[in-house]
Amino acid sequence: MVYRRYAGLCGLKNIGNTCFMNSVIQCLSHTNELTKFLRNYNATKSPTSKDQQILYEFSKLIKEMWTNNVHSVTPMELKRSFSAKHRMYSDYNQQDAQEFLRFFLDSLHCALNTGVKGEALKIDDNLSDNKKAELTWEWYSRLENSLIRDLFVGQLKSTLRCTTCGNTSVTFDPFWDLSVPLPSSSRCKLEACLDLFIREEVLDGDEMPTCSKCQTRRKCTKSFTIQRFPKYLVIHLKRFSETRWSKLSNIVEFPTGERELNMGPYGANANSNMYFSLYAISNHMGSTAGGHYVAICKHPVSKKWHEFNDNLVSESLSEHHLVSSSAYILFYERA
Repeated sequence: MVYRRYAGLCGLKNIGNTCFMNSVIQCLSHTNELTKFLRNYNATKSPTSKDQQILYEFSKLIKEMWTNNVHSVTPMELKRSFSAKHRMYSDYNQQDAQEFLRFFLDSLHCALNTGVKGEALKIDDNLSDNKKAELTWEWYSRLENSLIRDLFVGQLKSTLRCTTCGNTSVTFDPFWDLSVPLPSSSRCKLEACLDLFIREEVLDGDEMPTCSKCQTRRKCTKSFTIQRFPKYLVIHLKRFSETRWSKLSNIVEFPTGERELNMGPYGANANSNMYFSLYAISNHMGSTAGGHYVAICKHPVSKKWHEFNDNLVSESLSEHHLVSSSAYILFYERA
């Protein structure tokens, strides 16, 4: 049975292997603050850049998708404007949803960015890590200032320690999503993937960095923690090998309920809790050779889960049926 009760339950026509795009667009369409902004967005003048054209077409599409009694729309103009900037999408081959998401968000960010290039970042080494992080973020925010950054970008803390002299150097970098590895077990919890992501790794041999104190290449350890959490946390499960010749079909058990994912243990200040609620999943079914993407999203009004399979929209399974071996990109909202 197909449900049409609420605005937003709108399918997207597949215009030739575009299920990867449709799946991501549905997940972004259910990102509350982004959709609220786009539904009220009016381009004051005609788009002057390729990025602004993408933003213009996306806002037009979102407005259509959130109009009552609209069952399905064709995202042809959005595909066309996106392909004009990113030539690799101009054909009709299947593409990777996470790669598309990164390029797409970057285009939206560039279209809205009011940041100004300033001087290079200079930070006193004697400052505390938290103060360094704060100053780095302020500097980054002056350069990259948009709603997209406000919603999706967090900050990673990277710690490099020399095993010879014990010197530690810390850097802070923005992240748009977390790409987490999967353990070798056929079934695991999302927390096991996050543990692998922050686990200390040894840099030796060809990977040895130059220690700033020893002034020569040394064996070091490197580890990550999350310094600043975004409002919308995107977690990418690394199911595909670098060459995309093989796919892992592990079942990753991820928290599906309200405030169920606690990211606190992965934060740089590990003694505080940081809760997130799942609201969308991009699923990839099948093999690397072909395969098909669908989205499962939680409607902001009805709070019901629906499956978006290109132009088909159906009421999805209950919450405890959301976990499957197809889950590829998870979208969480900070509670």
